[in-house]
Amino acid sequence: MMNSIEENQIINSLVKDFNRSPLQINQLHSSDSELIRLKTNDNSILTVTTDSIVEEIGLGLYDDPYLIGWMIVMVNLSDLAAVGADPLGILISEILPNNLDDDFKNKLQKGISDACNANGTYVLGGDTNFGDQLILNGTAVGIISGGNVISRVGCKPDDILYTSGNIGSGNALALTKLVYKSEQEYKYKPMARLREGKLIRKYTNACMDTSDGVISTLDQLMRLNNFGFTFVDNWSTSLETNSKILFEKYNLPLWLLLAGQHGEFELLFTIPKSNEIDFLKSASDINWNPIKIGKATKQCEIILPIYEKKVSLDGQKIRNLANITDLNISKYLQSLLDLDKSFRQ
Repeated sequence: MMNSIEENQIINSLVKDFNRSPLQINQLHSSDSELIRLKTNDNSILTVTTDSIVEEIGLGLYDDPYLIGWMIVMVNLSDLAAVGADPLGILISEILPNNLDDDFKNKLQKGISDACNANGTYVLGGDTNFGDQLILNGTAVGIISGGNVISRVGCKPDDILYTSGNIGSGNALALTKLVYKSEQEYKYKPMARLREGKLIRKYTNACMDTSDGVISTLDQLMRLNNFGFTFVDNWSTSLETNSKILFEKYNLPLWLLLAGQHGEFELLFTIPKSNEIDFLKSASDINWNPIKIGKATKQCEIILPIYEKKVSLDGQKIRNLANITDLNISKYLQSLLDLDKSFRQ
């Protein structure tokens, strides 16, 4: 199942000759962050992740220097949140065009600084080079001291599916910037769910962030666990309000807020029924309201109630669509609309 997704195929091909560390807990694809057991008395676990912002800048999705700086921190810290780690800090590599003006660079660094301060962490160091285009790469490091280790693997049928917050804003931003090229600012400033991730780690069976969109996230969880997911009937109440308003303005089906492949960096996770009451009480104690959006099922498919029926979503088709359309945004959106038309029939 994993190899039917082009991204997974590419990753498998790239790492096939690499030796895996005997201290590494997670398997390939199975965790948002790499998990390395340290040789300490308490068996602490080092968590390491790396992520870049390249396509988002090249496509024009991120064009505000402050947001670019903010996001290079958040995309990495969100991976730490998905394993319930405490961040130790982040290393950042910046490739800066020679013609970049000081105002842009100052706003870029301000975004990085504010994002770190908002999460109580630090830039530990990095590297600066100059090139033809702006490229940022981050490597975040965290620690797990005792307790459960969570990954993308472990969910079971009848587990309850939750999201850490409202979903859809990532794809609403993509619609605004890439399709309609609106001059009106769409407010998009995700926060890594570090506090929530540490609580989730006590109760969950599996967790993954929504950096690639909700459907892609669920599809990857499905392929790793060999179980499927069914959305609740009122799933649209989990959508972020301004995202719904935007899609309704353009007369677009709301389920596309789940299908696009740019996310909002919330956490999707499953809770066993036996843990649900204690989990919700603990969440309430920290003034957090996780949103129930479905459950895990024995059938290896993703079921979404729309148009007064239960539709089985083709995760493989949806996830491979960007490559099939060669990142042509108009063709990509039209392909999703064609899929929606087939659901209406």
